[in-house]
Amino acid sequence: MADGLEDIVKESILQLSPGVRLKDDEERQCKLLLMPECIVKLNRSASEVLELVDGHRTIEVIYSELAERYEDDTLHRDLAEFIMDALSRGWIEVKSD
Repeated sequence: MADGLEDIVKESILQLSPGVRLKDDEERQCKLLLMPECIVKLNRSASEVLELVDGHRTIEVIYSELAERYEDDTLHRDLAEFIMDALSRGWIEVKSD
């Protein structure tokens, strides 16, 4: 799984960045990503990925769990793109040892 993740190995553990948390918005029936001074309304696929970013799962485990749910030829690429985007936006980070 190298598609766009050149600097991050599949064994990397991801976690939400400090001050970032997921919240169910029952009124809008969606998940929100809450950050200092910012709220992001997540679509279903982003919600499903970020729910797996728990500080314990590796990228490889996240991919495997999503692959069990979906048969999608572009899952590797889509996941890599989302992870890189979420990292660049500061939503998630690679957990340090």
